[in-house]
Amino acid sequence: MPSVSNYPAPRLDSRPAETFRATLGDLATRLDVAAPDRADVAFTGVALGTDHVRTGDLFLGIRGANSHGARFAAKAVEAGATAVLTDAEGASLVPSEVPTVVVEDPRLAAGPASAFLYRDPVASMTSIGITGTQGKTTTAFYVAAAAGMQQSGTIGSIGTTVGDDFFPPVLTTPEAPELQALFAVMREQKLGTVAVEASSHALTLGRVDGFAFDAGVFLNLGHDHRDYHPTQADYFAAKALLLTPEHAKVGIVDIDSHWGRVLAAQATVPVRTTSASGSESADWRAEDVELRAHGSSFTVRSPDGERVRFTTQLTGAFNVNNILAAVAALTESGRDLADLAPGIAALPSVEGRLQRFDFGQPFAAIVDSAHKPEAINAALRAIRTTTPEGRLIAVLGANGHRDAAKRRMMGRFAAMFADVLVITDDNPYDDDPAEIRASLIAGARSSTVEITEIADRREAMAAAVRMARPEDTVVILGKGHERYHALAGGEIAWYDPDVLREVIEAL
Repeated sequence: MPSVSNYPAPRLDSRPAETFRATLGDLATRLDVAAPDRADVAFTGVALGTDHVRTGDLFLGIRGANSHGARFAAKAVEAGATAVLTDAEGASLVPSEVPTVVVEDPRLAAGPASAFLYRDPVASMTSIGITGTQGKTTTAFYVAAAAGMQQSGTIGSIGTTVGDDFFPPVLTTPEAPELQALFAVMREQKLGTVAVEASSHALTLGRVDGFAFDAGVFLNLGHDHRDYHPTQADYFAAKALLLTPEHAKVGIVDIDSHWGRVLAAQATVPVRTTSASGSESADWRAEDVELRAHGSSFTVRSPDGERVRFTTQLTGAFNVNNILAAVAALTESGRDLADLAPGIAALPSVEGRLQRFDFGQPFAAIVDSAHKPEAINAALRAIRTTTPEGRLIAVLGANGHRDAAKRRMMGRFAAMFADVLVITDDNPYDDDPAEIRASLIAGARSSTVEITEIADRREAMAAAVRMARPEDTVVILGKGHERYHALAGGEIAWYDPDVLREVIEAL
């Protein structure tokens, strides 16, 4: 889990300032389960994990991979919890004097219980849920930018934004109690829009249960999380949960991909389709697309024939897809399409997403978070078009503790567009870093790309910038916004843009 010590401390609490109160009896009624003997006992917060317990909380005792969370009920009570919500097995582990609500699956009850306590906070905002293998973060920021950054919030892999405040990341989608508390904070700050990255883990583990997004967006499906989803069909089924009545009122689906077309045909909510390639079968489509080195422009055509010209400072054809999804979701949720263009044009970049840096170097330098095969393909394809005369020099690593099968694919996809690949380490954890690098190299060797292997990430980045000539582009892949480097001995503070600046200044 990443360290957050090198992020700025948020000015807001991650729970609302207003105190909310509910009784166990009322909660049992909401969840349609038997009320406990002490139904009048009240709780003022919900916590999953003893480290998160505050005085007055309802503690969630959930079965984990190795033990049942209800074993820690006594510790939670010592920390201030007033009651426990768990299953029948967990109830036998809770001290007899602790009031306990018993449900069939406490993990799936966590969202409804938290939304109940905080009085369904997301209902006061336009809420957009976004799923897909890549593009979730950028699309979330496009939603916020289009709706007005100061009046919007985002929740995702680079953290949570509440207007101009920021909470560091822990999970792409927070656990249900934290998510609902953040919604309550956003309501307290009078935000009008929230965009949430809905990961496949979040959808299957109930983190976004207890409410329905005004619009659910499906961007794409690539190769990822095979350590969690055994097959691609399983991965798709998890993503498809977003477009069910329990999770979204309307679906926005990109039909330029196979999986998008499959989902559009089987979704159980009303669907609006999008096509950045301009397919006439789509409800929303991009027309007259102009891609440039430092941005792009295109016309969005709505289902009723309205046409609005959009411009963006972010490059890449995939960002046309992301913008189209964002504006379609907002417009289908009641916004005026023409009102969304200025915010899109004003967004300068998204942290770690094709983010360009000028530290006085004579060549282009980019940091991107791409760490999945399709994301690497999309990022390098976009950069290749902006490096017509020079070489594309890419620094690439792969995570340990993750789906090992994708590593060869990452190397192969990177080699399709890069002229030079510097293979290095990227969060190997306690996996063998040499084996990870060897898999990347094996995938890349089928091409004519020049390959250099340098285990130390700083030295790899330094080698890449030393190779670069004025017409070249250096891109550092994998970490993007991350502030840590996970090695076998533990995590160290690390931020690719800072290291990139240091090695460039050392030239």
